[in-house]
Amino acid sequence: MNMVIAVETSKHPFNQDNYKLWYLELSKEGHVIGISTTTKEELIENVFLNYRKFGHSNWRAFLKDRDHSTEIEIYDFIARNMHENTHFGNLPTLVEFQETLNSLQMGMEFRSIA
Repeated sequence: MNMVIAVETSKHPFNQDNYKLWYLELSKEGHVIGISTTTKEELIENVFLNYRKFGHSNWRAFLKDRDHSTEIEIYDFIARNMHENTHFGNLPTLVEFQETLNSLQMGMEFRSIA
């Protein structure tokens, strides 16, 4: 299972629809086994693949001001931009997620390399 935890928008004003999604790769037991990024297009492709193989999404999103995650569905991508999507307009930014880690005194730092 994969848990989307943050969104990183493009710095260029004309590419605001090109955003990266930061996610945790989780084991069946719910342990974090990896941290990675994906594009919206890659995520959509993976959600469709999950539906074909398993009949449900293998992706969840942990939204701002929520105490539980929600499943990412195909209809989440029907809108035109990230602020209209069901989940991605409500995801914390990378900076907001880092502030959460700092308040938990996790000693981790997330930042984009490229």
